[in-house]
Amino acid sequence: MSIQTATDTIAAIATPLGNGGIGVVRLSGPQAGDIFNQVFTGESAPLAHPRRLILGQVRDGSGAVLDSCLGVWMPGPHSYTGEDVAELQCHGGVRLLRLVLQSLLDAGARLANPGEFTLRAFLNGRLDLSQAEAVLDLIQAKTPTTVQLATAQLQGALGKPLAQLEAALTQLRAALTVAVDFPEDADAPSPQQILDSLDQMGTELDRLLRNADQGQLYREGIRAVLVGAANAGKSSLLNALLATDRAIVTDQAGTTRDIINETLDLDGLPLVLTDTAGLRAPDGLDPAEQQGMLRSREAMAAAQILLLVVDSLDPGPDWPDLLAETAGHHRLILLNKTDITPADQLAALLARCRHLAPDGPLIPISAKTGAGLDQLRQAILEQCTGSVDQEQASPLVINARHHQELLAARACLLAARATLESGLPVDLTGVDLEEAAFHLGQVSGSQAGEALLDTIFSQFCLGK
Repeated sequence: MSIQTATDTIAAIATPLGNGGIGVVRLSGPQAGDIFNQVFTGESAPLAHPRRLILGQVRDGSGAVLDSCLGVWMPGPHSYTGEDVAELQCHGGVRLLRLVLQSLLDAGARLANPGEFTLRAFLNGRLDLSQAEAVLDLIQAKTPTTVQLATAQLQGALGKPLAQLEAALTQLRAALTVAVDFPEDADAPSPQQILDSLDQMGTELDRLLRNADQGQLYREGIRAVLVGAANAGKSSLLNALLATDRAIVTDQAGTTRDIINETLDLDGLPLVLTDTAGLRAPDGLDPAEQQGMLRSREAMAAAQILLLVVDSLDPGPDWPDLLAETAGHHRLILLNKTDITPADQLAALLARCRHLAPDGPLIPISAKTGAGLDQLRQAILEQCTGSVDQEQASPLVINARHHQELLAARACLLAARATLESGLPVDLTGVDLEEAAFHLGQVSGSQAGEALLDTIFSQFCLGK
């Protein structure tokens, strides 16, 4: 998608395609009012009653009525995009919404590019870039906590302090210019004053970056892969954690032959659970099961944490090999079927596991009864999130791109400080401060080029 001028008017279906009670078609741009009037006739003139829902009819180019619907007119600049905006709230049939959209296109609108409504909101100053990206995070949020974090960013939790940092950096760069060009000027800052300014900005960046790793986990989720021998109870555990019969479970080994992915809310964190084919010696297996085992190992390589399931009643001969194969991963070792395993046998297996894998958390569970599952959930959180800073338990940075740019800006400030402390001329800090401003601007959008904007907004749906 290339950034186009705002001289044209765009239209798109703003709700997911599918049969439903309501479907919204959105229109934005300088000709929105004229096009809206061509296709919508209300019980009262909608353009005369901004931001008020008007009952009426939407028609195609021949004048045929397509639907009885609600229309609303939202003139700029007080609209989502900052332009004139109109919306038609129709019945939610896929075919109907496409006909309504086509009537807008026939009347002179252009089909919107992905994310173009939000792009125009950014270009017209309604949102900074961090807020625009929060819109996408809010749409894609998988847990209530993720919704809260995205909403906070949309409301300026990151953008407002970022704007203050950019302003402080601009002021410092101007003060350095005075110090270099007019060293005898009474207003020229001393090296110590410059260092103090750098420290203040660095402290604020550190505050923003605190808990950023946890923030990205809330946004992107934890990839946990269930691995183990065939018939160890991986699919039963998946169903128990999801509280639904998602995977087929039988007494026959090798039931799971393909990858199954499901997401659940783990104390606010999206946990992406992957069930895999059982791992066992390939001799005598059919091609489908061999392919399933290959995919299992590919999933293991991409996992953030492995949940190694061992059948405590009948672990089989290969379970020590699985302990050795997974030793290099973050993992939890789960002894399943404890509800039917004799106590002395379970105790012996626990001791053996602790000897072979002294570093890994070891949790006895029963996928059938639910015993040990609360301990398992807590252990996953502890393994993946570590300790959260209690002073600021809610992360401000949840986007990996933002994290990298802010880290780069922090490094630039540290480089500028090192230059001053070494006694070098203050003007040599100019390059580092200019680069710091660039990295901050990559987050706020003040330094964002067309390629970056294309990459970000192309991830949006057409109607957003």
